[in-house]
This record gives sequence, C-alpha cells and structure tokens, in this order.
Amino acid sequence: MSEPPPPRDDTAHRLTAGDPVVFVDREGREHMAVLTPGRVTDIRGNLIPHDRLVGQPEGASVRGSQAVVFRVVRATLAQYTRAMQRHATIVYPKDTALLVAYGDIFPGATVVEGGYGSGALSLALLRAIGPASLGGRLVTYELRAEARNRADKNVRAYLGEQPHHEVKLADIYAGIDERAVDRVVLDVPEPWEVVPHAALALRPGGVFAAYVPTTLQLHRLVMALSQSRRFLPADTLETIERPWFVTPQSCRPEQKIIGHTGFLCFARTTADAFVDCVA
Repeated sequence: MSEPPPPRDDTAHRLTAGDPVVFVDREGREHMAVLTPGRVTDIRGNLIPHDRLVGQPEGASVRGSQAVVFRVVRATLAQYTRAMQRHATIVYPKDTALLVAYGDIFPGATVVEGGYGSGALSLALLRAIGPASLGGRLVTYELRAEARNRADKNVRAYLGEQPHHEVKLADIYAGIDERAVDRVVLDVPEPWEVVPHAALALRPGGVFAAYVPTTLQLHRLVMALSQSRRFLPADTLETIERPWFVTPQSCRPEQKIIGHTGFLCFARTTADAFVDCVA
C-alpha cells in the first residue's frame, strides 16, 4: 500500500497583517478591508477587530459583535480592483482578463504600459509577468504625479513592493525609450499617437494591445495600425458580462448586466525578413 500524503502546510494560506480581505455574509454580500493591527471593521453595526483575524486560515468564520457570522478570505484581484480607492475609472476585470489573455502576457515578459490610472491594469500585468526572478519587467508611462502616487499605493497594498516595475513620469505620446519589448499595452485617450513609437519599441512578433471606450477612438486606432507597415491586421472586440441568479427554485439571468465598458484592440508586429519558397 502506498503511504498517505504528508499533511498539507496551510501556513502560507493564513491571514497576515496588510492583507486585503473580504467579509462575506450569508446573503453573499461582500465588504472589503485591509487587515491592520488595532483596527476594527464595522459592517452594519457588527464590529470585527482585525487583531482577532491575523493568523487565521482563509475561509474562517468570524462572528461580529452583533452575533452575525461572516466568512473572511483574501480579496481576489477582481474584488480588490473593484473596491480599491481610485481617482479615475478603472479597466474592469472582464477587460483586464482579455487584455492579459489576448495580449499574451506571459511570465518573464517585458511590457510597456501607457497610462497608470488607479493601477488596476498594472496589477493584472504584474501578476501575469510574474516575479522579478523570472527576468520580466513592467515599465509604466504616466504624466501625472498625483495619479502615480495613488496607483503606487494600490499596487503595493495588494502585491507588495515590485522591484521590476518602473513608473516613468513621462509622455508616452512623445516616445517610448525601451526597445525589443514583448508587449505594449495602452489605456490612454489617443492610442493612435503611440502607434509609431510602439512600432519601434516592439520586437518582431510582439503584441500591441489597447483599451478604448468609444467607437470613434477605436476606428482611428485601427486606421493608424493599418497604415503602419509594421503591424498585421488588427483584431477588435468587446465583452459583455451577464451574471446569473441561481437558487434551488430558480435559475435565470440577473436583471443587471455589465454591458459596454470599452473596446479592445490587438495587433502583431512583423519582421523585415523574407523567405522565398518558390522552386
């Protein structure tokens, strides 16, 4: 008989100070907080001291001061970005997921990002690039110091210090300093202005990806890509998220959906090499 597997070490899955966590009640309602020594979370009159939670396993039950029971788990990236402090509209999780997937952001990639915003897209890119030990890096161009400071706090609160993330206070419309990068990802008002710079910065076979809210922006961007000799024809799409309401007695779509948030545009770079297979 084979030996039983060793007991699982859950140390890494216990809550620690500084963790963004979500309290979930029996109705599925969520309340997010950051575990802070000495702090108390008040959820509709139910007081929950954070000191009681540090060291507890994810998913533990916690009873508030009014005897209401909650489950507490670390916030997922999607939960965190929806609830974090922001000064600008974030790129929604449904769009960041497709930017990472269709943009083919891989572990160890070198990525240039245009626009820092509140840091939601940067968080997803850093997660996909992986730790600094893999050799990848994210270079973010942002014009406003105030936006950089707020986004930096959001990124550090969820991921901690990221030594392979460089934030430049610079205008990406004026140029991209980096060369032979794997990906360029944009969330800026006029991404067509960046197309010539991205053509120089991207390596052959690299991916250009952009998020734009309106059809006019999308059309102008695709036309700029098509006029460049460096890019293959662009792919464009949008996604609509429709939650479902499921109970023992019912299974139907929710009345509210997350409809149009933006368009996504992707294009690959070409090389000058020519292979002649004619006999």
